[in-house]
Amino acid sequence: MKTRFFILLGLIAIAITSCDINGSTNNTPVIKFVTAPFINKTDTLNVYLTDESDVIRLDTIHVGDTVTFRMLFYGYSNNLSTCNIIQSDTSATKMILPSTNSLDSVFLSSSSDYSAGKFIIKNKISSLYFPFRYVAKKVSNDVKLSFYITSDANLSGLGSNSASFVLKTPIKSKKLASAAE
Repeated sequence: MKTRFFILLGLIAIAITSCDINGSTNNTPVIKFVTAPFINKTDTLNVYLTDESDVIRLDTIHVGDTVTFRMLFYGYSNNLSTCNIIQSDTSATKMILPSTNSLDSVFLSSSSDYSAGKFIIKNKISSLYFPFRYVAKKVSNDVKLSFYITSDANLSGLGSNSASFVLKTPIKSKKLASAAE
């Protein structure tokens, strides 16, 4: 009986001391893939960590491939402010965004620059599902997509009110059909 009492007392002590008495609800936002990126509705692409900080590598794609991304920008209990998806080389790749009407329902069209990948969020939302497609136009080994999100979090200690990462992917020449086909 004494053992159960001390275990219960220990759990209550842990619960009370782990609470944030100041009522702070500030968290660093996160950027996630809802599903793994995929090509032409058939092949799933793997995503790999690299030795570089905040840099992720995507499987090799080929000229003409269309990669579909389904991203989630999440601010936890904080509201998202801005979202940027910047291409390093617009001659090698092209982003295909949702319709302008869909974008205008979430972003401030007067402040955002959709073609440049800069989006200012107009309503107080804590999470954003953002699908888009990415088309490989020419061979390149240095193509990057930079993702950046900010929130209204007010963090004074550890953490930040922004999150970012860079996605690198090599683009190779078109696959040649085999002679047997």
